[in-house]
This record gives sequence, C-alpha cells and structure tokens, in this order.
Amino acid sequence: MTFAAHQHPSDDERRGVAEGARHAPTSEAGFRARSGFASLLRSSRRYWLPGVLAALVAVYLASGFYVVEADERAVVRRFGAVAAQVGPGMHYRLSWPVDRVDVVKTTSVMKVGVGFALPSGGSEAPTGAELLTGDTNILNVALVLQYVTRDPVQFLFSIEDAPAFVEAVAEGVLTETILGMPVDEVLTRGRVAVQDRVKAKTQEILDLRRSGIAIMSASIMTMTLDQSVAKAFQDVADAMADREKVINEARAYRSNLLPRARGEARTRLAEADAYKQQRTAEAVGETSQFLALQKEYEKVPDVTRTRLYLEAMQRILPKVQLYVIDSDKGRVPLHLRVTGQ
Repeated sequence: MTFAAHQHPSDDERRGVAEGARHAPTSEAGFRARSGFASLLRSSRRYWLPGVLAALVAVYLASGFYVVEADERAVVRRFGAVAAQVGPGMHYRLSWPVDRVDVVKTTSVMKVGVGFALPSGGSEAPTGAELLTGDTNILNVALVLQYVTRDPVQFLFSIEDAPAFVEAVAEGVLTETILGMPVDEVLTRGRVAVQDRVKAKTQEILDLRRSGIAIMSASIMTMTLDQSVAKAFQDVADAMADREKVINEARAYRSNLLPRARGEARTRLAEADAYKQQRTAEAVGETSQFLALQKEYEKVPDVTRTRLYLEAMQRILPKVQLYVIDSDKGRVPLHLRVTGQ
C-alpha cells in the first residue's frame, strides 16, 4: 500500500506540482526585470550626478554678484585681508569662504549727542551733560556732533563702536574746553569758540586714531545755568546787547556825519578857491587899468586929472547933478537955476 501511494501521487500533490511549474517562468522574468532596472539606474547615475554638481557650482559662482548703491562704498576682504575698495555699481567677488564684502554708507550724516542720548521725539529738549567751568560754576550743555564716514577701511577695522567712540572723544574735549573758560564767557561770546574747538580737537584725535570719520559740525543745542544765577547772567547779556546797540548807533551817526562834513569842507574849499580867483582877476584888472591911466596921465596930466576927479565925484555923489561951466575963466557971469532931484 505504501509503495502504491508513492507511485501514484494524490490529487493535491499533482495540483501543487502543476502550479509550481506554472509560476516558475514568472518568477524568473521578475528577477530579470529587477536586474535590468538596477543596471539602468547605475548607468543613469553616471550622467545626472555631474549635471547636479555643475548646477551647484553655477549657483555658487552666481552668488558672487552684488550691487553697491550710489551713497555707499564696499570693502572686499579675501581670506580676511582687505583686497579692494569699490564704488557704486554692480561688482563681482568670490563667494564665501574666499571673499567677504562689507558695505558702508559714506554720504549719510550721522548724529551723536555728547554726554546725553538724543531724544527720539523732535519736540523734546535734551537735558545735556553737567560740566564744571573755570570759575567753579556748573553748566548743563547739550552738544550734538554730525559726522560721515570718510575712509571705509579705517571705519571698519580701526574702531568697534563708532557712535560711542565719537561721543567719548568729543565729551572729553568739551569738558576740557569748558573747564578752561569762565562761565560768563561761555554763556556770551564764547559759545561759537567752544563749538569750533570741539569740532577741531575731536577731528584731530579721530585722525590720530585712524578712525576714518570726518566731523561735519558741532552745534550747542542748549546751555543752561541755575535759575538764580541765570537771571544775573541774563542781565549781563542784556547790558552787553544794549552796549552793542549804542555802539552801532554811534557808528551809524559817525558814518552819516563824516561824509556830510567832508562834503561841506569840499564846498567851502571850492568857494574859497573861486573867491581867490575872482579877487586875483579883479586885482589884475585894476592894475592894468591903473597902468593905462598912468600912461594917459603922462601924456596929458591936466585932462586926465580932471577926468579922474569927475569920475570920483560921480561915484561919491551918484544922485547929484553936475554942471560943467566954462565962463571964460570967470569973467563972464552965468546965472543958473540949480534944482535938486
């Protein structure tokens, strides 16, 4: 029985063998398909990997373009060392980690308060810093500095915090300046001198430190004193203003009076010169007349003498009628009726 069973398999065994024979070709085809895809994948990888690398390199190189605005200058550093300074326009540099670009605004005017923080609102008045004057008075001074970047390289690498550095230098200069002046001079005529000295001395120190900063202006916004003392100094300032007013009025009066006096003097001189010329001409004429009469007198003395006598009498008695009578030396009497006019 056992042998017969082995010689004649059951129906289930026959179905399993037939089904296995049916699936055997399919499994072999799937294996071959998977092997072909893997080989295709390996061959395509050899082509797209260089393309991806080329695209990454192109993006890396394209990232080196940068633009500098009209009010800016750029400093290019290559491996940390300064390589170039460029102006406005489009430029190219190697990307990180080779090159680095620092852009600095060179025309923007920056402000910093000396000894105080600038108020955020424009309506608020700054309090300023308390400073001691040369005559031991305390002043509250609010001074504002305006500066620009002159040298981008020095600005980037010589100082770390530009506003704080400028404020510290200017505050020291301002303290030294106020300490060397009396309070009345600071509050009156020394205000402009303080501004000029702070600007010049601060610029000198910044140049020595190679900061790359140029001070544009130094302006005192407020300068106040204690109320009890401020009233006295206000009176002093008013008195000085009145003095200047009187001086200006006197100068104006002098400027008006001097030209008038010079004009009158020139007029008097011209009149005197004309009178001199007139008297000289009259004297010359009289002299010529006298010389002419002298010649006539030498020729006929009696006639000339009589003529001169009659002319003199006519000048002396202009309203008296004169009658010239020849009566044959008085021998023939004449009867004239003389009437006055």
